[in-house]
Amino acid sequence: MSGRARGATLPRTVNSALRELVNALGKAAMYPPGHRFVSESAAGLVERLGDALTDRDSLTIGILPRGLLLDGTAVEPLPAVLREFAVRMHRKNIGTIHITRGIDAGEVAALIAALSPSNADETVGREGLRLDHARIEPMTYDVLAFADAIADRELDDIFWMALVEAAFGRRLIEGDVLPTAAQIAEAMSERAGESHESAQRVYEALAGFSAALASRGEQTTRNARRRFVDVLSSLSRPTTTRIVAAAPSPTSRRRFVRNTLELVPPALLLQLLESVAEADGEPISPQLRWLLGKLAGGGPGEGVVGDGFTEEVLGLVQQWDLVFDDTDEGTDPRLGLEPARVLAVGLELNLSSPRVIDAARRLAERGQLLEVLRLLDDPQNDPRATRPIADAVLDPGLLEVLLSRPEPDFSLIERVAHHAGSAAVGYLLDGLSAANERSTRRRLLDILAKVGSASEATLLERLDGAPWYLARNILTVMGQLPAVSNVEPVFTAFALPELRVRQEALKVLLRQPTARDRAIAEALESGEESLTRMALTALGTECAPRLVGAVLSVLGNPARDLQLQAIRALGETTNPLVVPHLLTLVRARSGIFRRTRLLPKSPVMLAALELLARRWGGHRPTLPIMQLAAKSGDADVRAVVGGKR
Repeated sequence: MSGRARGATLPRTVNSALRELVNALGKAAMYPPGHRFVSESAAGLVERLGDALTDRDSLTIGILPRGLLLDGTAVEPLPAVLREFAVRMHRKNIGTIHITRGIDAGEVAALIAALSPSNADETVGREGLRLDHARIEPMTYDVLAFADAIADRELDDIFWMALVEAAFGRRLIEGDVLPTAAQIAEAMSERAGESHESAQRVYEALAGFSAALASRGEQTTRNARRRFVDVLSSLSRPTTTRIVAAAPSPTSRRRFVRNTLELVPPALLLQLLESVAEADGEPISPQLRWLLGKLAGGGPGEGVVGDGFTEEVLGLVQQWDLVFDDTDEGTDPRLGLEPARVLAVGLELNLSSPRVIDAARRLAERGQLLEVLRLLDDPQNDPRATRPIADAVLDPGLLEVLLSRPEPDFSLIERVAHHAGSAAVGYLLDGLSAANERSTRRRLLDILAKVGSASEATLLERLDGAPWYLARNILTVMGQLPAVSNVEPVFTAFALPELRVRQEALKVLLRQPTARDRAIAEALESGEESLTRMALTALGTECAPRLVGAVLSVLGNPARDLQLQAIRALGETTNPLVVPHLLTLVRARSGIFRRTRLLPKSPVMLAALELLARRWGGHRPTLPIMQLAAKSGDADVRAVVGGKR
């Protein structure tokens, strides 16, 4: 082992590429496929990978529990962001990421899509990924040879060095003397007693080594197995108990026991089992210890535990935890009902304990969320018990998954949005932006509107800088809110060049009492017919004194229907400034002597004449027109003046 290089520094280009990969995975997890943020980050990753592969043919990244290997050599020091990346990839069971020169945008997109989902451990973490210029291999013991075909002995050394690092808290460097198994066990005892985190690091190193050895099966080297057994044998019972108790989950602990069963002699296994039982608060009785000894003695092979003993021990561990491995449910369908039973019993007892919440989560993760909701919706449930469970399974982030499906379940989306409230608005807007079908957009708009006033802040935040189609949809939602407290961003949108956005903005503003008059004035002065028509319709026959000037400007518009609406809006005003404008719609001067005559009869002319007669008939400027109208040969004109029309 001493001949291998340790502590390699990341080249600048490789460091940039890995950081861009972290950024791209984050964006892919936050936004739906096709979102511009996802596309931009993927394009940036293609560029960074091109730079990193300029002076090398390939790039192989090996994943350790808290570190990275570059082409088979551990990277040290490792930036915090990349160490966190290693932890996430290790949890997803990713072993190596291999990229060769010539990788294109399509392959990068496929790489990101494979690594970013939360369930990647069930997909690429099991099956891997094979592309022309990129490969992902799961974390199995033999796959570490993919980097540079190092020998089995060196593969064992990788996990051995991880064990040493967990024990001593540092990596060995060139020239250090390799510690013995007893020295490592002594260091582990000290580390495990320092803190829970230190004990957990020791556990992860042991679990990684046991998983590696177990996955190799008969190919495991005798030396590696011996070193692993020597370390376990050198640990005291209290130390073993502290280490096993630091396992992150019952499933992880059972997996460690399962792997260790295939490696250690019965006597050592019994010690490990007793430590597991003590960590769970269920010490093994003398009678059970005697029985396990009998079972262990019946195993085939010298010093190796038999298959029957393995099954018995795993059954005992599962009963201690009161839960079962997900993988066991495929072989025993009865176990698949267990989370549903736990949830149902918890609700009957009005409990929302961690075990009940975990059962609900497991059902939801299997695609049985509707079953969870059916149980939660029972009217006999105590709301104080159902609320924490609903919070656990109806997380707003679930909307990202639901909206990315080819055929979204809108009833479920609405349920999640209703529960999440304002926290769901961002996800719904992302789905709205990415939706291609009109029916999908319509349903999402309805769901957003049902969120209510709590969505205002997020809607206004996304309105700034949004593309016109999204801005229009945001304003459509705001138009259905009871009230908008901050109208200035809406006025900003009302000034945008896209007419459809301005129309929706005006609808919002007309519903707000404090913004209504200002919006009407700006709409009337815009000269845009559709906006003018909306503003006049909102006015009806009640024109505020400060809006008279804006309405009078419409009388010069060539559109006759707009002129009629403007005249009706001025019906109750007492401002004498309207008289000259109305007279231009009723009279004209012609001939050499510029005599006044009535304009030809039209709906606009009759409406203006009627208003003049009703409110200004006795005023001096209108008297000549009233006289001409009274003598007119047209009965409609005479009726208007006489008030008999």
